[in-house]
Amino acid sequence: MIIRECVYEVAQSNQGEVLIAECTTSGKVVAIYFVDDDLNLLIEDLNGAYPTVKFVPGAPTQTSIILRAINELDCTIKINMVHKSDTTFGMQVYTAIMNIPKGQTRSYSDIAREIGNPSAVRAVAGACARNNLAYIVPCHRVIGTNGNMSGYRWGIAKKRALLQAEGAELRFSAM
Repeated sequence: MIIRECVYEVAQSNQGEVLIAECTTSGKVVAIYFVDDDLNLLIEDLNGAYPTVKFVPGAPTQTSIILRAINELDCTIKINMVHKSDTTFGMQVYTAIMNIPKGQTRSYSDIAREIGNPSAVRAVAGACARNNLAYIVPCHRVIGTNGNMSGYRWGIAKKRALLQAEGAELRFSAM
């Protein structure tokens, strides 16, 4: 699939503002980003991730579905989307992460073992860092082996807030 143009908008969810970008021809969502302080940096990130795509302000058709998923803390709601990772490994990581139940966590090591590559802990962390579909691919549910919070593309505070909203039991210095 060749993506030439996407529309994007910033919408308000229960978890803060989110930027949603969707391909105009396929209707597939290419990005769901939590908006931090600087929207321009997120637009630059989109342009860097998809250098041949023109991003224009507009109204993605799946905005209401995405907001419902985030507001209801339900990443199982079906969304027509494109994962940034086009590698088999990346898709294995995202599939494993999408199977983590709400309110639970797994370590990067757990995910590496689950996909049959126990030595790929750092690569799992890298795949999480490249996740383009905030909340829908729930990388916030992946934590350090010792229970500590570790990196999250949208910040540790957002990761903690999402886990607390889902009712996850956080331990050690994760609080």
